Amino acid sequence: MADSRSPAGAEIEIIDRRSGDSPVLAPSAVRINGVEIPIPADATIKIHDISADELVTVTLTLFARRVTIAAEDDV
Repeated sequence: MADSRSPAGAEIEIIDRRSGDSPVLAPSAVRINGVEIPIPADATIKIHDISADELVTVTLTLFARRVTIAAEDDV
C-alpha cells in the first residue's frame, strides 16, 4: 500500500548543551524530527551553503540502529 503523503524535509536540531559564555557553538546533540540521534564524538556536521533558490541540505555522521536497502514494496 503506497503512502499518499508527499515527501517532506526532516526537522534537524543541532544542539549545544554546554553551559558557559563561549560565543562558539559546539554541537553535542542532534535531533531528527524530534528524536535524539547518537552521534560519534568526532563527528562532523556540515550545513551546506544556502542560497535563495536552493533547499537547505545537512550532512551528518550518526549511529544507525538499522539500515534497510530494499525496493519499496519489499519493506
